[in-house]
Amino acid sequence: MNMQSIATSRRQSGVILVTSLVFLIAITLLAIASMRSSNIGLHMAQNEESRILAVQGAQAMADAIVSDPSTTPVIGEPGFTICTATQNNCQRNDLTMTNPIMAEYSASGVVSARVERMFPALRPAPRGVESSMDKFVGASFEVRSTYDRVNEGLGQQTVVEGILVLVPTE
Repeated sequence: MNMQSIATSRRQSGVILVTSLVFLIAITLLAIASMRSSNIGLHMAQNEESRILAVQGAQAMADAIVSDPSTTPVIGEPGFTICTATQNNCQRNDLTMTNPIMAEYSASGVVSARVERMFPALRPAPRGVESSMDKFVGASFEVRSTYDRVNEGLGQQTVVEGILVLVPTE
């Protein structure tokens, strides 16, 4: 009787071993799937962060240009362009930034900008009797700023804005 119980327990030990290996394999597969899913989520979050950083960088450059009147001089004919040093096909490449952070980014080539005169001087629409608007003409510009850190895997974005500069007619 004692010999039969030992033989039965040996057969049962093999079944438990196989069953436990199947459970370990299933748990391992679940862990691998979970890790892959979290890696995809991490990559998606990094891409979104890079996209937002690129948009903010391009918008900051455009804002720096708009806030400084010297970046939109009313000279030249429509199509006249003033660009940062890194831009090609411009009439002038001396668009300088008074903002030190934007100046540093521009010098390193991370951000670039192009300011183009769009139309000849326009008269603003009449506003009413005794309005001062008839003493000004408007010059319109297109500001195109680009943030580019593709080489570092951080994205690229371009922001385009229109500006109307009022110039006294004297």
